Amino acid sequence: MIKRWLRSLYIQIFLSFLATCVLVFVGLAVFWNSYFTDFFYKDKKELLRSRSAEVVKLLPTVQEGALSTRELRLGSRIIGRSINGSVWLVDAKGAVLNGSSDREGTIIPKPLEPLLAEGLRGGSGYSAGQYKVDPYGGEGLLAYYTPAELNGQPIVIMMLVPALESSEALKAIRWNIFVPLLFSLVAVGVILFVLSRKLAGPLQQMNHAALEVANGDFSTRVPVSSDDEIGELARSFNFMVDQLEQWDDNRQEFLANVSHELRSPLTSLRGLIVAMNDRVIPPEKFSHYLKICDHEVQRLQRLVDDLLDLARIQNGTDVFRTRPVVLPAKVSEVLELVQSAASDKGLQMHMIGSMSGTPPLRCELDPDRFAQILLNLLYNAIRFTPSGGTITVELAAEGGEAVIAVRDTGIGMSESELLRIWDRFYKAEPSRSGDSDGTGLGLTIVKHLVTGMKGSIAVASELGKGTEFRIAFPLLAPERYGS
Repeated sequence: MIKRWLRSLYIQIFLSFLATCVLVFVGLAVFWNSYFTDFFYKDKKELLRSRSAEVVKLLPTVQEGALSTRELRLGSRIIGRSINGSVWLVDAKGAVLNGSSDREGTIIPKPLEPLLAEGLRGGSGYSAGQYKVDPYGGEGLLAYYTPAELNGQPIVIMMLVPALESSEALKAIRWNIFVPLLFSLVAVGVILFVLSRKLAGPLQQMNHAALEVANGDFSTRVPVSSDDEIGELARSFNFMVDQLEQWDDNRQEFLANVSHELRSPLTSLRGLIVAMNDRVIPPEKFSHYLKICDHEVQRLQRLVDDLLDLARIQNGTDVFRTRPVVLPAKVSEVLELVQSAASDKGLQMHMIGSMSGTPPLRCELDPDRFAQILLNLLYNAIRFTPSGGTITVELAAEGGEAVIAVRDTGIGMSESELLRIWDRFYKAEPSRSGDSDGTGLGLTIVKHLVTGMKGSIAVASELGKGTEFRIAFPLLAPERYGS
């Protein structure tokens, strides 16, 4: 449980920032404590160092006999009064040999023994603390110790001054430093907890939402509570879920449409086969109904071919084998392929665009896929144009692009139909077109092919007056015509 709690992102963020703040605050506390301690004791330290030097000057005169022990004691008392404290001359056993207090001949208090040991090793320094030394029992003292020599024996000079006032001031200052720092640390901790929760909370919500989406629930959304990067991430996540939901709806619709398109010819085929097997249809009419079966099989084949073609294009497995294509020649070639179908329906076909342009219009295209685009558009025009109508293909250069316009004088389309013609399996009403053999995938394939070759396609139509498809592809620069 604790490990799982520690793995939480917002706990990690909170603890990381809190640890950083604790280190900063501890560093500040140590610095200010050291600074003020040195500030309050600085003058007294200088005074003790200078007075200890005076005591050191007296010791050789005692050894030479120029100064008696009594006079040394008197001098020590004078120096002790000047510092408002005590001066002790302590031998190696811890006994006070001489000094300004009444402790002569006694052993120094145990708290001062470490200072004595350090002084005997030749060290000198300061120490502040609560030393129970008469007449300052229990008071704060500042002690200074330094090595010396008396009558050829090593001693330590200890100078003790009361530091209660400085100690109390330091204590007050420490409280004034530590208490605000403590409250600041608590306040920063609360702020960091809120901020880390705010940062990691939406991420946790997105994690739960992602798991729900993975389980197929596309209704889940992440609440957007800010306009910062976290809010942008939440909006992007919601947009992604919207797209996934739309994709899932399209997939369901696609499967339903495929099932419907396959069911219709299969039902017809099975009905006819069963009827012929049961002799409901007499043998002499088998030939007629076998032609109907063949027609339905061709419908199925066209549907399967279109589905496979669309799948290859959408999945990116269909590779465009592009090369420079001379558009007037290619368009004329395609028109010749559909000329007989147009003539059989009594339609006239025209091409507008010079075959002798200098230089001729060229684009980087896949010739087979470009022919497939034109054939699809032309067969659609033939299918939806009544007898006696006209189909025109116009080729022109506009703003660095080659534009191919396919116009017909057919039945046209309404505004609602124009919005749906690129949808898979969408077909015009058979009552208007008089033709129900299409798979409804042709224009979807056309659009994917055009965009796959870096082109664009647009459509304009009016009921009863006809339809125009305009395809545009980038023109090749003249220097690449020879490639």
